[in-house]
Amino acid sequence: MQLTGGWEAVRTAVRERVGASAYGAWFSALDGEIDGRSLVVSCPDRFTRDWISRRHGDTLLESARLVARDVEHVVLRVDEALSANASERPLASARYPAGTRGPRALSGARGAQARAEPEFASEPCFESFVSDPGNVLALEAARAVARGEAGSCSPLLLTGASGAGKSHLCRAIRRARPRQTAFLSSEEFTTEVTQAIRADRMAGVRARYRRSLNVLILEDVQFLQGKRATQMEFFHTLDHLVSRGKPVVLTSDRPPAELDGLDERLRARISSGLVAYMGPPGIDTRRAILLDKAAAGGVRLPDEVVELLAARRIESPGELVSTLNQVVARATLLKRPVTLELVHEALRAVDIPGRRRSLDEIMQIAARASGVTVAELRGPSRRRRIGRPRQLAMFLCRRFTDASLAEIGRAFCRDHSSVIYALGQVERRTLERPQFRYELEALAQRLKLRP
Repeated sequence: MQLTGGWEAVRTAVRERVGASAYGAWFSALDGEIDGRSLVVSCPDRFTRDWISRRHGDTLLESARLVARDVEHVVLRVDEALSANASERPLASARYPAGTRGPRALSGARGAQARAEPEFASEPCFESFVSDPGNVLALEAARAVARGEAGSCSPLLLTGASGAGKSHLCRAIRRARPRQTAFLSSEEFTTEVTQAIRADRMAGVRARYRRSLNVLILEDVQFLQGKRATQMEFFHTLDHLVSRGKPVVLTSDRPPAELDGLDERLRARISSGLVAYMGPPGIDTRRAILLDKAAAGGVRLPDEVVELLAARRIESPGELVSTLNQVVARATLLKRPVTLELVHEALRAVDIPGRRRSLDEIMQIAARASGVTVAELRGPSRRRRIGRPRQLAMFLCRRFTDASLAEIGRAFCRDHSSVIYALGQVERRTLERPQFRYELEALAQRLKLRP
């Protein structure tokens, strides 16, 4: 079909292709013209230009060819005269994916069965993963699993800090291979095994995981530490699947050598495939993540805001997205444009002294101060020599991180109720024992001053 007209006809064709929502967010502020064999499009800022170029360049070219068949190129340029109109448009709600956790496969009787494929249509995919020298090995290995070419990559262990993108890649694999794929956490696997042992139903669990699967994805294997029965069951399941050429993908927040509470045979089996470390993103990757996440939510970020946020030192993409969430939420609720002033306000709220600590860092500091090891804090012992430092470490984790009670509990191989009890015990001792209060504040000060 050949349309008649110029830029307005092109815009009409674009709107039909991308829908009213995307059109209103990204195309309504553009201007353009067909100049010979080129469609020249003016954008209000570099942010919009880059987003349109990366995500909708083909859309513009195909739409232009409906108007003039001989169009061969799309030229995108910045016209600051358009920026005033663009900045007056309402800020869209931020609906970009912000976390690292997604839907899980159901545990129990349906634990190893994939849900219907349409349920995963909106899950993260490989195309939306921002690659970086620090994660390219993990990305290519995950793609190999998705293509059915795991080979010596299985078991594939993705390791890195929380928010590094491990879950993104796992969910991309499940999206590519939704049938006969089990996707669950170590906590869910432990619960299922424990319940099956109590009910004498382990034969059914073994059959489900060892005979009915093409892919097994198990997240957070560090939480298997100290759970001997579950470890042994998982070891035999892992060995069975890998020996038959079925891919297994695991995630962990630390490499196998640092998983002190794992059985040696299980640790060796996990290490027998490919261990892919996912490090902090570089500044170019941080810029790309900011642009992608903001654009996916229909939010325009001025160039200077992108540079300010990208320059901040972070440990993982998840931390970067969390900061962006703060900025967008503040702008949306206060009905203000995203400016440097607003970003500085948001950063002051985020950068509370002593808050930017990791769970592992706090555990290490607390362990050294108490004369115990991190492995002992995570271990099963309830002796006072270990139990009280563990409670203190939990208290500091709650105070100096934004982790939930459940996340803190998992870090210590416990549930959230143990964390609640620990917080109460520390608060009680703080009130009853002045010396303990002084020691606690001295340790807290060390965390605040630590670079």
